[in-house]
Amino acid sequence: MTTEMGNVVWLKRWAPRGSLQRFGLAGCFNSAAFFLLWELLMALATEVDLRYLWGFAWGASGIMAHFVHRHFTFDGRKSVRWTLPTAVPVYGLSLVGSSITIGMLIEAFPNNLRWLGLVNLLAWGFVIWLTMRLFVFQYQKESTSHAFQEEQVE
Repeated sequence: MTTEMGNVVWLKRWAPRGSLQRFGLAGCFNSAAFFLLWELLMALATEVDLRYLWGFAWGASGIMAHFVHRHFTFDGRKSVRWTLPTAVPVYGLSLVGSSITIGMLIEAFPNNLRWLGLVNLLAWGFVIWLTMRLFVFQYQKESTSHAFQEEQVE
């Protein structure tokens, strides 16, 4: 077995499709894109309310995240015609909720903006994972024999 194949098997065991671990790995990428966009917007639009900047960055990175999670975290069993329209309300709700909570946190603790942003991002990330798994992708584990066959093929 090559190192690349060994890494794939290790990933499948440590972070199987649909798991919070795999969502977290993809989420790190998505969150980095979100955070970089948010930082850029804060630097360029200093007079704009942080909640609006947070919301814009959240919405833009949410669309990207749908496709990352479709490809990496879950799978393509459900068509994009189903997953994208059902993901939009999930990201919309999380956008509104996370914008409200970041606003409340900023007002209460203005000197800890970036740490509170990280905590807010993680909390809402868990909510998104759960709703994406249950409602958007309606992910179900494959049978053990099918998963074993998949490992043998790769």
